[in-house]
Amino acid sequence: MANHLHLDRNDPFVHLLTDSIGSASKGSIVISLGSQPAAVIEINRRVIDVDMLQAALFKVPQDRTSLRDKLKTAKEFGERLSANDLTISFRRDGKKAVTLGRNAKPTLSRLITRSKGLQLNSVRQFFNLKLDLKTG
Repeated sequence: MANHLHLDRNDPFVHLLTDSIGSASKGSIVISLGSQPAAVIEINRRVIDVDMLQAALFKVPQDRTSLRDKLKTAKEFGERLSANDLTISFRRDGKKAVTLGRNAKPTLSRLITRSKGLQLNSVRQFFNLKLDLKTG
């Protein structure tokens, strides 16, 4: 039985999320802790770039979902973004780690995920970001 967060094509939340992302045209959001920026979100038309400057501040509770299942969820989300002509990239300290959606150009990651909508830009940055976000 799959343990990943399945993205149903008819899920109203998924539709709302992709519609909301698509409606943003241009701008920046800076999330700071004290005087230090923790994350910067840049929006330019249908492309969103999230730079996790202090990723450790965004730790998530430990879960039992395997890396394979997390990649499957990311694959489904990337395909959903592509279908809506959207792109989201995640960076770690300015270095691109992963791209989901229309602008993803997977090479090696396509062999792993079997998806056109998920690109591991840097395996090192991807796993470092994963470690930064993990608790425990």
